[in-house]
Amino acid sequence: MRKERIAELELVRSFAFLAVVYQHVIGIYIRVPGIDEQTAVVYGMLFHLLKFAVPAFVFITGLVLFYNYYENISYLGFMRKRMMEILVPYLLWSGIYLSLQPGFPPESSSVLWSLAKNLGTGTASYHLWFVVMIFQFYLLYPFWQQVFRFLRRHADSMQKLAWVIGLLGMVYGLLMWFSARYIPANSFWFNQVWLDTYLIKYRDRNAFYYFYYFLFGGLAAVALPVFRAKIKQYWIWICTSFLIMYAYIGYELFRDSGNGLINLNVATSLKPSMFLYTVAQLLAIYGIALSLMKYPRICSWLTKIGQYSYGAYLIHALVLTYVMQFLRSISLFHEGLLGSLVALGLCAVFSFGIAFALSKLPFGWLLVGSAKKKKPKTVASEETRHHQKAM
Repeated sequence: MRKERIAELELVRSFAFLAVVYQHVIGIYIRVPGIDEQTAVVYGMLFHLLKFAVPAFVFITGLVLFYNYYENISYLGFMRKRMMEILVPYLLWSGIYLSLQPGFPPESSSVLWSLAKNLGTGTASYHLWFVVMIFQFYLLYPFWQQVFRFLRRHADSMQKLAWVIGLLGMVYGLLMWFSARYIPANSFWFNQVWLDTYLIKYRDRNAFYYFYYFLFGGLAAVALPVFRAKIKQYWIWICTSFLIMYAYIGYELFRDSGNGLINLNVATSLKPSMFLYTVAQLLAIYGIALSLMKYPRICSWLTKIGQYSYGAYLIHALVLTYVMQFLRSISLFHEGLLGSLVALGLCAVFSFGIAFALSKLPFGWLLVGSAKKKKPKTVASEETRHHQKAM
């Protein structure tokens, strides 16, 4: 039986989509020739505010999967659905992006290899690596299901649950240290090419490097009412932790960029400080989503964005290219902070609009996935239900 929908997740998903779009906008605007140092600093700090996006999508994936599929599943049926809704649109959009690349296909006998490499690593466009990474959680879900069940057996009380989350965090923190500090400092590599490729070279799109957010989402799913209540109970502490870590990663950005320039690569999610910061920010974002549930009109719009976020995500890189071409052609809003906000608005609106329009076509799901789902009964917080009764 299909479980009730968790209403606030669509809001978190919409926040994550908008954050991804603005990250990519900033990536363009911060490279404008002659940009002044103050503007670059603002971009860098804004970029940090947006870095929750990928971990948020992973967290949502874990929460939804363990909420709906904690029991035994038919793996073939499970994967058939994910291949249709996620993999097929990814492959089609990869083909579109590759066809727009100059010099593709290469004039050699390596066309198939080049195509397979692009599809397998998500390099047909700069944003498609995420689909390759997130799909691994679906592909290996039976493995993660067993890991999660083991963890849950050892978290049968709130105290034990806190210990499990803490120990998981320590293990993940060590992995982040290995990724951000040990590998670069020691030029670490594996002798086997396939192992080195998966675990070292392309670790930014290796699902194992994001496992904490996935399992954390699952633990939130099995104790959802408690999770919501704890966020409200410790809201001040969550916000305080977020602000402290935001200040610290800002310091890291200045310290590690060098030469007075802002290097956005310093803001990688795969380092210990960003892990702690991201967890605090995820909890804060979830708390904001819960508080917005009292405002039906805002929720309605954000829910729409969340429902079509996958298709809009696949489309937005192409839309952003044409948005920037247009802004440069009219010599308006193609630089500066205000210009970046205009580009964000245009890219987000057109990406959502195109995804929405494509979903209405007979075979539109091939390009945007199954965006519009049947409306099951919604799981709302107690506060939201009381507010709705009073209206």
